[in-house]
Amino acid sequence: MVHLVTENTKLIARVKRLKGQLEGVERTLTEGEDCFAILQNTAVCRGALNALTKELILSHIEHHLVESDDASEGVRDTGKEIQSIVRSYLK
Repeated sequence: MVHLVTENTKLIARVKRLKGQLEGVERTLTEGEDCFAILQNTAVCRGALNALTKELILSHIEHHLVESDDASEGVRDTGKEIQSIVRSYLK
């Protein structure tokens, strides 16, 4: 996804946060924390991964449909609708 180069800094920051959160899961497992703490940490990781995935999907739609020079107005409108659906679904 070459078009992601412009958004690379934000995406890399998300990945680094996710890495830190995954290290937190590893720490809770290593230190023998209770199940609740481990599950909380894994839920946080899932949320972070979902947010990263959402940004990637929205960027892909933006680049290939909404802002595409080759796309018709109908395709652009459909791209915007899909983005709206993705935003609603992946909150």
